[in-house]
Amino acid sequence: MKERLKAAMQSIAEGESSSIAMTAEQLKELPRTAEGLFDTSVVDSDFYEAARWVYPVYAAYETECNKKEGYPDLLHQMRLIDRKYGEESGNLPDTARYLDLLIHTIDNVTPQLYEYYRELADIFKARLREAIRTYYHDGRFAGRDGSVQEEAECMIRSAVRRACENYVLLGEKYQEYQ
Repeated sequence: MKERLKAAMQSIAEGESSSIAMTAEQLKELPRTAEGLFDTSVVDSDFYEAARWVYPVYAAYETECNKKEGYPDLLHQMRLIDRKYGEESGNLPDTARYLDLLIHTIDNVTPQLYEYYRELADIFKARLREAIRTYYHDGRFAGRDGSVQEEAECMIRSAVRRACENYVLLGEKYQEYQ
């Protein structure tokens, strides 16, 4: 399933929505938790790793193929994920994957439906500010133990860069984090 999601993400990047529908239909068939979240354990055992592939594809499907009818469900699930993240107070790799999930989902939500887009952007901004306060020291993102975790740092910087390119963030304000 993860490989199909990666292929769908590639199709999204190339502007082709043909393979998105089939993959998204499989996503919609995933079992759900009691709260209503997709059970992403078939994609990856790490929740945030799985979610960073699932939700951007789901958002692209709802935007491109389903006339945005599933946006309320998408936003409900994103709120639940944010609450889950807030309760767990994740580590740097979880934070990086969560920010990556958010920015790629935002990229696939149309700004024309402002309330949905804006709420996701606000969640992203709040979690990024929190990550900067918690993990940014001496010009680098670092884990709580003081060791630098290169992959997570790269993922956060990439998310910030993407957010600035897409005007979710002001580039001038976040330049040092790109």
